[in-house]
Amino acid sequence: MTRRGYFGWLTLAAATLAVAVLPEVLTLPEPDHVIAFDHAVYQADGDHPQNVLLPHAIYPWPNRPPETLRYLLEFQFQTVPDTQLFLYIPTINRRLSIALNGETLFNTTSNMLFWAGPFVSTSTFVQLPRAALVTGRNQLAITVANGRFAVPTYLSRMYLGSAASLQRFSALRILLVDQLKTVALAAHVLLGIGLIFACLLRPKDPLFAWLAAFAVASLVVSVGLFFGFQPPLEHVLPYIVALIPSSGILFIGASLALIERPPRKSLILAAVAASLLFLPFAVADTALSRTILAASSSAIIVAAVVVGTAIIAWGALRYGRSDARLMLAPSFLLAWFAVRDTYVTVTLPAHPFNLMVGYMRPLYVAGLLIVLMRRMVVSLDRVDRANETLSVKLAERETELAALHEQQRARTARAVREQERQRLTHDLHDGISGHLVSIIAMSERVGSDAKPIEKAAREALDDLRLVIYSLDLGDRELPVALANLRERLVPQLQRMGIELDWSIANLPEVSGVTPGNALTVLRIMQEAITNAIKHGPARRIVIRGATATDGAAITIENDGCGFVEGGAGRGLTNMRRRAERLNGKLTIGTVGQGVKLTLLLPPRLPDFEEDAA
Repeated sequence: MTRRGYFGWLTLAAATLAVAVLPEVLTLPEPDHVIAFDHAVYQADGDHPQNVLLPHAIYPWPNRPPETLRYLLEFQFQTVPDTQLFLYIPTINRRLSIALNGETLFNTTSNMLFWAGPFVSTSTFVQLPRAALVTGRNQLAITVANGRFAVPTYLSRMYLGSAASLQRFSALRILLVDQLKTVALAAHVLLGIGLIFACLLRPKDPLFAWLAAFAVASLVVSVGLFFGFQPPLEHVLPYIVALIPSSGILFIGASLALIERPPRKSLILAAVAASLLFLPFAVADTALSRTILAASSSAIIVAAVVVGTAIIAWGALRYGRSDARLMLAPSFLLAWFAVRDTYVTVTLPAHPFNLMVGYMRPLYVAGLLIVLMRRMVVSLDRVDRANETLSVKLAERETELAALHEQQRARTARAVREQERQRLTHDLHDGISGHLVSIIAMSERVGSDAKPIEKAAREALDDLRLVIYSLDLGDRELPVALANLRERLVPQLQRMGIELDWSIANLPEVSGVTPGNALTVLRIMQEAITNAIKHGPARRIVIRGATATDGAAITIENDGCGFVEGGAGRGLTNMRRRAERLNGKLTIGTVGQGVKLTLLLPPRLPDFEEDAA
């Protein structure tokens, strides 16, 4: 691990430790200029009064618990104050009524809305009417509805004073204690709805499935623990408590899914079996059954949260799972405060009844949201990369298909041309060529009068053979075409007494040879040789192949007389036009008493079919 990694882990550990110890070192300030009640006369149903210290806690009895608890507080005034007085109770976890000198001021023991549950306390702020106050001794009677609940009844120290002296203290506590828990529950509800929706969209994702199941189960439990002392929920509360072990087991499953270890189906069966196991205690609905149910459920949920946190720590530290690292601190704090709240509950009233697990819900929800957002971003990145890869591959395939289409089109065109060339070759060889041979034979029998006819027929036959030979050529077969030309020239020049010096061994390879451009090269050379014989008259012709700067060069040199640029004939113009069609160049000049013609060809000839010109 790098130094940056060690520093990050140390920072996370320090921040987590600071949050864990903050409730123990941070205490709310005591209000000034008020009457603080730190003792009271306590009396349960059928019992004798006794002096107790505040805060005071009453644990459930194993048999029939008292239905109501009564606390009497006394204070004296020499004269009734002119300012309006208020009674402030910072922490109470049961319904209660308040009476001043026998006059009832506040009563939540009826169906009045009063947000309190087994693990949620609330605060009370009650105005004391000046008409009910008397000079001398005044008595406050606090009656608490204890009920058959397994959680201890807790009443904190109380304060009497003006609104100005109590407002700051009460407002701060209401903000930190009451409202934050409500916000936490609202965040839990929103997360549960979001996870259910995500699970419906991705039912095969184990993380969404287990988180949704845990969110739903824990949400039902949280609502029961938050509003459980409401009259409509009092009879349902034992069944809600029976779901606590199931939510703990589901937490273990969600922790396994976070470290990418899909939980086994047996864990689901264990969650269902846990609820069924504790269901008879809820049905019995006695003080003893409620005590057993609450104690067992609390022990199981604490153990499950600790085990789930250990699983997340194992995945984060041992396997480096990103989701587990994000959830390590919230899970640790959840487990820590679950253990801490259990200790606070069993040691009341040594510690204030301010349970902290509810405060960790927003932090845990925030961690889950970060995990889900990270997964969403990772998924979007994968989709983007996949789209980019698919786009690149699609472009490559389109290019390949276009090339294959072009190759197929070219092959098809070549095949059609080849068939047509074969047909044309056979037709020329068997038709026109045979007629020209017959004309030559008849001219020879007639005598000297038919010499011009014989000469014209032989020239036509040579040109026809030149065309036929060119039709059989393939790419890079220019030397083959030149060899065919040489084979026909040698006997003709020998009959005329003209010496032929031929060497094209040094001619470099020229690609793109088609019948059309091969025929163009041959006609240029044939025209040059014909001019050498006709206008020379040449006695020696030299043909050479060589490498040029930009391709290949073919030189045709003869020892005849020179030439005149722009003469009457069109032969030179036609040769230059043909050379330009080949993207080449034709130069001509004198060498001594003779003429030298140079045909420069590019490394690759253009693809075209020779026309009649």
